[in-house]
Amino acid sequence: MTYRGHGRSPRMSGASGEVALRALLVLASLTLAAGVIAGAFFVGARYEHDSSKPLAERVQAIEQERDALMVRVAELEQQNIALDRSHQIDHEACRSLSEELKTAQDKRLGAEKEASLLRRLMQEKGGGILEVKDFTLKEAAEPGEFAYNFTVSQLVQDFGESNGDIRMEIIGKRNGKKTVLPLAKLKGSKPSKHEMKLKHFQNFEGQIRLPNGFEPDNLVVEIKPRTDGLVPVSETFPWHPE
Repeated sequence: MTYRGHGRSPRMSGASGEVALRALLVLASLTLAAGVIAGAFFVGARYEHDSSKPLAERVQAIEQERDALMVRVAELEQQNIALDRSHQIDHEACRSLSEELKTAQDKRLGAEKEASLLRRLMQEKGGGILEVKDFTLKEAAEPGEFAYNFTVSQLVQDFGESNGDIRMEIIGKRNGKKTVLPLAKLKGSKPSKHEMKLKHFQNFEGQIRLPNGFEPDNLVVEIKPRTDGLVPVSETFPWHPE
């Protein structure tokens, strides 16, 4: 925190000194948190790419990382509340804390998702399973048109080539009733489906044109594998265009 003045820097009163000290402690805590989170996910990445590790061991490691992140998120939320209650804290400290909190929350959700997919892989005794990630949706130039992209990646690194179809549908309301619209039946949307052929990951993109009077809520990405041993996956994303 920087104080500006003329001549000597004024002495801080007891109250303002405590506030400044608290801000410094929070910033120090943020620096430590960043190191803890980065370290945890370095371990996670090692487990993800080391296919020699048994699936049960990988799931356990990811769940331990998730639990550590849950604790850290709770701590950051409490610090955020403390900062909100103090009007004299540097705005930079508030911004840094909010960014750190969002990063921790996103990584915790990612760990939960990966652990859930690997548990499903073990339950179904499959050989490989895919993850749909980095999904983005943006408004296009024309009203009712949207552009999307996402990545599909294989969580079992030595599985080999994964082949199949990717189909999409939009869930929403029309005239107040729940309606499901397959992308293949939406005129002006392209492609109608995606052909998947990957070893590690593959990027996909396309366009959606919604009919008049339809209110979208969610978008579903469904992977229909043609490769033996590949577990089918369906993921739902909220309709939140950028």
